[in-house]
Order: sequence, then C-alpha cells, then structure tokens
Amino acid sequence: MMKRSCTVVYILLSLAFIIVNLITLSNLTPWIDEVMMLDTAYNAAFHGSWETTAWYRVAGQRPFSTYPPLYQMLATVWMWLFGSSLTTVRSLNLLITFILGATCLRLMKGHGLRLAPLTVALFTMLLWGTSEMAWMYRNGRPDMLCALVFVLTAQAIDHHLFSKSPTTGIIVVATSALLVCSGIQAAAYLCALWLFLFVVMRQRRREIVRLLVPLLSGLLMGLLLVALFMYAHGRLMPFVCSIIQYSTTLSSVALTVLPWAGDVFGFDPAPFTHKLLELTTESTLLERLAAIVEYRSFAILSITALLGYVVTSRDNLRRLSCDMGFLSLLFALCVPVIMTLAGRFAVYYRWMAFLPLVVAVMCIAVRHRLWCAIFGALAVLLCAFGVKSLMPDENYNYGNICSFVERQHFKSSDTVVCPFSLFYEMKPVCDTCYFVGIFPTEFVGHVDYIIEAPDGNEFDQPITHYVNMLRADSTVVLAVVDRCEHPSLTLYQVRTKHE
Repeated sequence: MMKRSCTVVYILLSLAFIIVNLITLSNLTPWIDEVMMLDTAYNAAFHGSWETTAWYRVAGQRPFSTYPPLYQMLATVWMWLFGSSLTTVRSLNLLITFILGATCLRLMKGHGLRLAPLTVALFTMLLWGTSEMAWMYRNGRPDMLCALVFVLTAQAIDHHLFSKSPTTGIIVVATSALLVCSGIQAAAYLCALWLFLFVVMRQRRREIVRLLVPLLSGLLMGLLLVALFMYAHGRLMPFVCSIIQYSTTLSSVALTVLPWAGDVFGFDPAPFTHKLLELTTESTLLERLAAIVEYRSFAILSITALLGYVVTSRDNLRRLSCDMGFLSLLFALCVPVIMTLAGRFAVYYRWMAFLPLVVAVMCIAVRHRLWCAIFGALAVLLCAFGVKSLMPDENYNYGNICSFVERQHFKSSDTVVCPFSLFYEMKPVCDTCYFVGIFPTEFVGHVDYIIEAPDGNEFDQPITHYVNMLRADSTVVLAVVDRCEHPSLTLYQVRTKHE
C-alpha cells in the first residue's frame, strides 16, 4: 500500500509540473546549443540527411555535428513521430526527466531507503521545481539523457557489486557504452564517480578496482561506436578535436604538444591551434570553481544538508564516513572540483552535482522528521522561485515570432539566414536555414532573405556582421521587408542588382 501511495504521489506531482512546463515552454528562447543539437535531428527526420547548417567549422572542414549522436537519433525519431513544434520537441526532455526521477527513486529504494509519500513529494519537488533544473530539462540539449543513462549505469554498478554475476557485468558494459554515446562529459563524470568510490570505500577497494574491467570495456566500446559513426561520415578528426577543445585541461596540453607534433609528423598545426585559441578562456581555475556559488539551489541545499548531518551525528561524527547520504553529499561537493580539473563544468552540467545532493537530502529526510520538514519548507520556497523563472520575459514574446513568420511569403525553396530564436518556426517553412551565429559565412551560398536580431545577444551579432558585409557589396541590394518588436527582428530581402 505504501509503495502504491508513493507511486501515485510521484506521478501526480510530476504531471502537475509537466503541465505547467508545457504551458510555459515557449517562454524560454531557443538558443545556440539547442539549435546546434536539433538542427541535424530535424534534417534527418524530414530531409533524410545527417547534415547541419548550425555547427562550427573544425580544422577547415565543412561543419558537421561532432557530438555523440544518441540524443540526436532519439530526437529524430521523436520529431518524425510527433512533429517539430517547440512544445513537441522540448517535451522529449520532460519525458526523459520523468523516467529519470522514477529511476532515481528505484535506486534509492534499492539501497534501503524507506520512502514515504512525504519524502517522495520532497524528491519530486526538488527534481522538477528548482529554477536551475527547470532550465536544464526545458531546452533541447541532451543533458537529461546523460543524467538518465548515468543513473541507469549507477544502478547496474550497484547490482554488479552485490551479485558479481556475468549478467550484471554485461549490463555495466552496455550502460557505460550508452553513456559515451549520450555525451563524453557523462563518461568523464562516471570516471569521477569511480575515483570517488575508490578513495572513500577502503573496505571494498578490491571490488572497486575489479569494477574497472566492465567500466573501461563499456567506455571504450562506446567511444569506438561513436568514432566509427564519425569515421563513416568522414569526420573522425573533427570529432577528436571537438573532445579536446571543450576541455580547458586538454586544450592546454594540445596547445603545447601541437607545434612539436606538427614538426615531427609533417602537418600544419595552425588550423587546430587557431580553433583552440578561439575557445580558450582567460578565467583561472579558482574563478571557474567560484561559478558554482551562482547555483543558488545547490548552495542552499548543500549547506543545509551539511548542517543536518553534523547535527544529527554530533555524538559520533566518525560514522559519517560510512553513511551513504553523507558520502553522496561529499561527492556532490567534489563534482564541481573534479569536473573543472577535468576541463569543464558548464551550467548545463549542474545535474551532476544536483542528483547526488538530492540523494543526500533524501537520506537524512527519511530518518528525521524535523529535517524532512526543514527540507520540505526549502523545497516549497525553491519551487516558488522555480515557477517564477518559467514566466515570460516582458521583452520576449514567442507569439510575436510566430506571427512574424506566418505573415511572410516564404517559399520552401527560399534560403534564409536567421537567428537561433526562430529555429522552430523557420525550419518547417524554408528547407535551407543558415544559423550564422555559429555556421561560418564562407559556407553560406545564395541567400534570399536575412532575419536580423539587432538587439540580440553575442550569438546574433554575426548576422549583423553578415548584413554589413552584403551592404558593402556593390552587386547586392538589401531591402527591408518587415520588422518585429519584442523581440526585435528585421527581415531583409536579398537581391542582386541585375534582378
């Protein structure tokens, strides 16, 4: 009966959050990463080609999505089945998050946590309600898929450590391989978990070392599958370069090694070093670590959880060294440090720290009613701010974008340069849309229209530069066709003078 009540609470609360999200999904502007991930999926679903006009150039080659393709493949099937509207496409991550929550609850129950409807409600509010988590699951990035596959891998590891059967070992290999296919950063996170377990679980260190065999086998298998996929599309070298350039640590090593490698192996390292220097930031390690303070939900919950564990174990602090909840909290606090040292801990990776933190909160909440009440009050407060973050921006109205596109006379054969914010509206209208906020203009062919976002962010500025370049071309005429406010958009028709 208790199990059924917990299931009902999770489903009903999750449905409430999902409904609120479905109503407000259009309040979040489509942005660069989302369009980069989904442009290939859209083209595969509706044009039958694994190509993109929303990616960057690597080593001089024509842009191609070098991200591990599992999420894009799922998105391709999702679009083909259900359509390509903003709400439809983003709802894929809502479904993944719902499954993620159910999997986390199952994993915690498997570790002996006596879940009750109140604690399940607490978990559900923390999963769906914080503004940072909401931002991650509301856009079209693959981070929630990474989180889901990681939890499935953690569950497989858990079963393997207790049963040690060949079957569980094979499952660890399979889930680890899928993890690489969902994101290289998720594989690095799994390595961070293994390292943490090796350090803190001294009594089971031999088992942790033996766990390396299925883990490394799975990671290498996944890497091989992705590499074969990239090789089949002629993009193996850009894929390798993309792994390096998104890690500050690996980029620093590559910038040191490339000139020497160029001399030894007889190739020009300039295209590679130029790209790495473009993406290199001047921030120090401490500055990158300090960015976690901006994650307010994490800071509030982790400080409260740390206080809770100290207070409830003040008579015997040593027992915390073998307490699953406290170790989860410790891992959550270590994640930003480990991932930053590995080279990157972006805002959309914050689920890596948040999920073990929620486990830590749940462990103390199921044991102590007082702390359950305290975290319940915090969850309500964080949810209030989270729901507030879903509300529309007064300077941005997605309905204005929709009406702006609808009143034009675009043909499917027209070629358009446009901002990322118009992705979901323009892709079904025009077969060729160049998102030059990231796509290099040297690969842009004939253009019929340009949609400029004069008041846009830094990723909209390349469109303005492209407009200025055409204005300087004496053979081209730009004519303003229409304008939009909130957001600010200007539509130009591009014609040559002999037309």
